[in-house]
Amino acid sequence: MEKSIKSFTIPYEAWYKNVLSEKPHIYIGLYYENGGTDGEFKISWEEAGIQLQAFSDSWDVLNKMPELIELMAKIDKEKIEPTVAEFAEMLKGIGFKDITERERI
Repeated sequence: MEKSIKSFTIPYEAWYKNVLSEKPHIYIGLYYENGGTDGEFKISWEEAGIQLQAFSDSWDVLNKMPELIELMAKIDKEKIEPTVAEFAEMLKGIGFKDITERERI
């Protein structure tokens, strides 16, 4: 049985980036290599700062990522506001995989 992995995708770096009109954001979740997810949530870069958006059906997935919450607390404590690219590198540093589909397969 396939196991989901802690991953993220950066939509505005994906092959379909030209049709996006939202502010920069990253989707984070537990994804399967062959598609599908156990749940995901969104980190977006808003005018007032970085925002976590999670619907109630993804809270269990968020609960399985204490290292992400610790990273976000560190960012808050140090009063830094990383770019999307910098945040993506931080995610990789705590073991998350970048699954952004930059080219259409």
